[in-house]
Amino acid sequence: MNQIELDFERAIGRHLLFTTRLRSILYGASIDEGAVVKAGLCPLGQWIVKRQHEFGGFAQFQRLHQIHDHIHEVASRLVSFYRSGLAEEARNGLVEIEQIGRELLDELGALKDEVLGSGVEPNLTDDLEELRVNYAELLELNGMQHELHQRIQEQTEISRRADQRARQNEEKFLNVMEQAPVGIVILRGKEMTIELANNNYMEMIGKPNTPLVGQSLYEVIPDSRTTAGPSLERVWLTGEEFHGHELRVNLVKDGREEACYFNYIAKPYQELEVQQVRAVIVVVTDVTAQVLSKLALERSELQFRNLVNQSPFAKAVLTGRELVVTLANEAMLTKLWRRSFSEVEGRRLADIFPELNDQPFLHILQRVFDTGEIYQDNEATARIISDDGERLYYLDYQYAPLFNPDGSVSAVMVSANDITEKVQFRNGIAEAAERLSLATDGTKLATWDLNLINYDIIYSSRLPVIFGYPPDAQLSHAALRRHVYPEDLRNIVLPSFEKALKTGIYQYEARTVHPDGSLHWVRTQGKIIFDEHDKPLRMLGTMMDITEEKESQIALINSEGKFRTLANAMPQFIWIADKEGQLNYWNQAVFDFSGMSMETMKAGGWLSIVHPDDRTENLIKWLDAVRTGNDFIFEHRFRRHDGCYRWQLSRAIAQKDAEGAIQMWVGTSTDIHDRRIFMEELESEVAERTRELTISNDELTRTNMELAQFAYVASHDLQEPLRKIQTFASRILETEFENLSEKGKDYFGRMQASSTRMQQLISDLIAFSGTNAMEKHFEMIALDQVMWKVKDQLAENISRKKAIIRCDELPVLEVIPYQMEQLFTNLIGNALKFTRENMSPIIQVACSEMLGSQVQYANLQGDKTYYCIQVCDNGIGFDQEYKDRIFQVFQRLHSKSAFEGTGIGLAICKKIVENHAGAILAEGNLGEGAVFSIYLPKKRFL
Repeated sequence: MNQIELDFERAIGRHLLFTTRLRSILYGASIDEGAVVKAGLCPLGQWIVKRQHEFGGFAQFQRLHQIHDHIHEVASRLVSFYRSGLAEEARNGLVEIEQIGRELLDELGALKDEVLGSGVEPNLTDDLEELRVNYAELLELNGMQHELHQRIQEQTEISRRADQRARQNEEKFLNVMEQAPVGIVILRGKEMTIELANNNYMEMIGKPNTPLVGQSLYEVIPDSRTTAGPSLERVWLTGEEFHGHELRVNLVKDGREEACYFNYIAKPYQELEVQQVRAVIVVVTDVTAQVLSKLALERSELQFRNLVNQSPFAKAVLTGRELVVTLANEAMLTKLWRRSFSEVEGRRLADIFPELNDQPFLHILQRVFDTGEIYQDNEATARIISDDGERLYYLDYQYAPLFNPDGSVSAVMVSANDITEKVQFRNGIAEAAERLSLATDGTKLATWDLNLINYDIIYSSRLPVIFGYPPDAQLSHAALRRHVYPEDLRNIVLPSFEKALKTGIYQYEARTVHPDGSLHWVRTQGKIIFDEHDKPLRMLGTMMDITEEKESQIALINSEGKFRTLANAMPQFIWIADKEGQLNYWNQAVFDFSGMSMETMKAGGWLSIVHPDDRTENLIKWLDAVRTGNDFIFEHRFRRHDGCYRWQLSRAIAQKDAEGAIQMWVGTSTDIHDRRIFMEELESEVAERTRELTISNDELTRTNMELAQFAYVASHDLQEPLRKIQTFASRILETEFENLSEKGKDYFGRMQASSTRMQQLISDLIAFSGTNAMEKHFEMIALDQVMWKVKDQLAENISRKKAIIRCDELPVLEVIPYQMEQLFTNLIGNALKFTRENMSPIIQVACSEMLGSQVQYANLQGDKTYYCIQVCDNGIGFDQEYKDRIFQVFQRLHSKSAFEGTGIGLAICKKIVENHAGAILAEGNLGEGAVFSIYLPKKRFL
């Protein structure tokens, strides 16, 4: 080796010393960085400067100088990464250093060959100092390589332990996520690809046990693209958290589409070392029941006002003992009061009509308000003075109290005109109030009504429970505020209240302190009602306990500190490609499926397993994804080793560095063959089922029209003559009673009794037809509550008969509430009616669970579970040969004089049970009592 070759070998050694120093720094060595980050301090850089005179004339020498400066620029950037805490990114950059280093060594070799070939004899005389430096550099290189080897081993061990801890943390996170009482889903990318979803979330969207990972949220829930999609994409793009409340999403559950409502929190996920949104974590709470209840409440209130406003007869609502006018319909305003609503709204009745002070109406109204008892009168005279003078009216009127949920009277409903229409309206109001009560009691939502003048508050029985009190507790507005956590009262509640007085909208979430000292979270939403001068009068609102929701949010936030990395839950096939799109790795499942080796796959064999019809589009989509960096998603067929093709869903995501440059592609292929076949079969079955349902719906529409016509005839054409008979008979008895003979009085008494029985018969026929004609709206309801309500309605009869009713705990079932109430009312009423003389009734209600196959004489599904509810009494009983006859319409086993009734009650019971896909059986013995067995399915089925 001559001096030129030896000199170039020294230059190569100095480059190796540079790369070793750089690696040592990136693996934690404490050495001087100057020779690494600055080209002028590098031994190789000094060699280049020193040989400028001898080799500067060669073209490769200038290229060598440029490459040397470039490699130091890259090294400086990597050291900066390392000093900034981005050790992994810095070490990954060593690949680029090696690539530039190879270019530098190639240029050194080319320069050496050109110098040797040129015949130039440069002055390369070595001196002792040069040899000493070379020797020192070799010793340093050897020591640093040994130390670097040890540091790399140590770092590898640290990385292995860190990976192990990360896997443990990941398992803990997944366990916490699955056990969370809310729905959690993790989404990635603008298409919101599902990376992870817990069972609660899959249950909420109607897809339990369905593999969702790898699918777009927009594919799983098409409606979500326009509902939740914009907010989720904003979180993905901006990194700002978003809270969604009562979002409506149409979901397909059990084969049918239904509207569902959700509260959700969308939070960006950012890895600690990279300030970039990696995914969106969404925590979902199903609030469908609460929203539907709220909507039902609003509809009920609107229905009440509409009933009043649209009534053709005069009606008004007077609030409080001061009898303040809060509502009056057009008939009352124009026909009786002869004033506009703006003249009377919010004013005391006595102030509007001073002439009432010397008439009995004000006194009667206040007595109704104080006692809560209905008052009615016929043909009463009333003097009303207006701008057009005084008028004398003859009125049939009724004063009916309106009650708060706690039983106190809140207002008096005034109805004036025909008594028949008045009774119908009163019944409509009672039904509306009952539905409103059921809607409120059946949910965890509390309602309240705050008077902004005197701060009196009216609330449902749920509100005291939310504050830790019994449902019947009496609490003032000030007492409720004292239970708000002081800091939240000062910073949240009071500012929200002041804001609501301006905007009309009241809402907040705050903590409350129960009497036992425990902390709870509540959510309040309200709306202010203003008068014509924009003065706040009342605030109507709802409140809900959201403690569990808040605790789940806090648990999720605490777990985020441990959350570092979420690996994609890959399907069966996993493959990797470099940044140019060349596939270089497949997992063992791919080789087992295709029967190919790694060498064959790398040689391009992977494309051969794709179906020939899919290859062109496969390549176009893949190359487009590599070019744009967008996710690769494609459904195509793969050939199995036995030649069979199966459908696969392939998806690949680009893995990028801190600067957004693609480093590699990670892809998965999931077998969706069975799903594709199933969807094709399902579409055919859905089309056939749709046709059948259309035919059934047409038939049902015709049936309902016939029932509606019958109900109209029964409730109008049949009842009107009866009412006139009863009215005129009553008037004759009142005015001509003394002029009638005893026989005439007896005839009139019989006529009234017959008309009453006829009216009861018509009412029972309407109820019987209603069990088929009415809308069958099923709800989850506790039958204990229904039984309690029935006993309350029959309380007077139970007390008069001195009856004893014992009732087992009854289940919670999905039923038609008002029909179930009528079922128990008829059965308990019969047990109270058909009693033996001188014997107090004893009624036993028992409940058990059994299979349909265990029940004889009933057409039940043998593999279904049913609740058997038995109503037993010790009454007069019946002969067992009539066990089927008693369920027929108009069938009576006793004379009218012995026991009153129409013979339709048990027929109604049978219809109601059949509406619930159940059965009813009867057993009896004369003089010993009867047993009625009701079989209702544990879980409703169509």
